[in-house]
Amino acid sequence: MSERLGSLLVPCCILLVSIYASLYVGMLPPLWFDILPLLPLILASVAILLAWHFNKGRVLLLVLLLLIPKLYGSSDQQASLTAYLVVSCFCISLLGFIPERGFFNRFAVNRILFIFMLIGWCYAIERSWVSFSFLDHHFFNIGVTWSTVLLWCVLLFSAGAMGVAWWFSGDTFRASGLVSIVSLLVMSHFVSSDTQFDALLSAQFLLWVWFLLMESHRMAYLDDLTKLPGRRALNEQLVGLSKQYAIAMVDVDHFKKFNDTYGHDMGDRVLKNVASKLKLFAYPGRAFRYGGEEFTVVFRSKHLAEAEASLETIRESIEEAFVEVFDPKKKQEVDVNVTVSVGVAFATTGEPTDSVLKRADDALYLSKKKGRNRLTRAAQPKNI
Repeated sequence: MSERLGSLLVPCCILLVSIYASLYVGMLPPLWFDILPLLPLILASVAILLAWHFNKGRVLLLVLLLLIPKLYGSSDQQASLTAYLVVSCFCISLLGFIPERGFFNRFAVNRILFIFMLIGWCYAIERSWVSFSFLDHHFFNIGVTWSTVLLWCVLLFSAGAMGVAWWFSGDTFRASGLVSIVSLLVMSHFVSSDTQFDALLSAQFLLWVWFLLMESHRMAYLDDLTKLPGRRALNEQLVGLSKQYAIAMVDVDHFKKFNDTYGHDMGDRVLKNVASKLKLFAYPGRAFRYGGEEFTVVFRSKHLAEAEASLETIRESIEEAFVEVFDPKKKQEVDVNVTVSVGVAFATTGEPTDSVLKRADDALYLSKKKGRNRLTRAAQPKNI
């Protein structure tokens, strides 16, 4: 729950701050008034450059969609719901359901052509090249036309679909996309001047610059398979530890044999399952993926007394959990479980982290030697 809401926190803050700031945009100095119309284009360029650098094709498309209101028109055309708004919101929602395929390749080109096709269709309707006159009739005599009702249905469906997808996944892209849809609705119906429009649009591009920077951090520090912090994050954690701490090494038993029997893709399922248990039960410690089938759990000073109990809970939960894998010999899905061996070392005053890590690894080796599926506490250093 906290991770899900956390993914929406910054996007919502950016939207709320931008709405508040747009109300006082008239108080800006004259120089800022001259720069403000260019600010959305500047931030959009930054977002596109970052998307290219990190190979994020979906963000490229989303930035182009957000540029449509800026390139097509501004406040004088914002009084009514337009097909351009619907196209933008619908495509933003659609981007939340398609996989990332890179910045500029056949996938990105096809998606751009699809968006331009929709925009061209809207332009044709606006120019009366294509006409659906029956949609101009009143909707059950309540003062609105069928076309307005249909447009609102598409908008509500787009926002609702993105909202539901975000709720079940906690994905930051979907959270940011949902806020962008809400922002487009705000800009289309509640903005009274071009300066307000430019301020809100700039905030949206700033949101996607933030998203790309967070993605770069995630790629650098988060293991893509297990979603646990990786080796780089562990190294930075070890540098900032206090004098008293504990390090545990967790290793999946007979993992090579498991891969040989069921295949590496089934081995990945096991690693994901082990990681989920570590994430769930490692508290008050913090779990990291060390590499391969090895994981590390770090406990800070005030939680040392709970370290061994927490590690035992992890070991037992992994042993009791079954993972569904495909057995190539039986040609069917089977439920299997794995065990882990654990070694933990408690730091002594003045001991280097490399020494503590090595003692934890040695304790892990002892767990393996004693029969696996057990926790071993490392002996204190002899020179202490």
